[in-house]
Amino acid sequence: MDITKMTAAERASLKAQLEAEERAEKQKREDDINAYKDSVDGFCRAVFDRMNAVSDRMRRAKDVTFAEADALIALKDSLYKTKTDRHSNTFTTSDGRITVSLGYRTNDDWDDTVNAGVAKVKEFISSLAKDDTSAALAEMVLNLLAKDRKGNLKASRVLQLRQIAQKSGYPELIEAADIIQSAYRPVDTCQFVSVQYKDEYGVKHTLPLSLAAME
Repeated sequence: MDITKMTAAERASLKAQLEAEERAEKQKREDDINAYKDSVDGFCRAVFDRMNAVSDRMRRAKDVTFAEADALIALKDSLYKTKTDRHSNTFTTSDGRITVSLGYRTNDDWDDTVNAGVAKVKEFISSLAKDDTSAALAEMVLNLLAKDRKGNLKASRVLQLRQIAQKSGYPELIEAADIIQSAYRPVDTCQFVSVQYKDEYGVKHTLPLSLAAME
């Protein structure tokens, strides 16, 4: 098409046609975008309703599980004249095929007296004679006092420290380890329920109780 050979009226008509097509394309894109947004809205609302129902069922199932476990623990304490630690408990069927564990996840935490205990340990370490035996003990103790990425001591390492202190026989180290252990204040973070079972071949599996754990 040679535009130079077109009349003014033909050029005006062509321009109007091109502008109309451009507007139509623009409108179609806007309509497609709005349709997409409507689809996203529908998807999100449907997923929310579906997952909210699942979440509610899981919440009620957890509450029932903990209530039934409390009743079992109370019965066990009554029968065996014991006082069970409610922090974490495990129950297994008589055939060993199903195991249920439940309780509280915890984070290690300490009160401010822990700093005094750590200072005493470091003071003791600095006073040790510089022979091979004392150097090895110093390195071992300092490694146990290394903090994690959050800047906290690990309770398991403090327990090792106390055992080492008792074996060493150094009163200063024993006292410092006792101060640190007494400063331990674990913090409960959340409740958990874990269910394991054995299949027909005796292979143990963990029941997935979160979306991330499901394949």
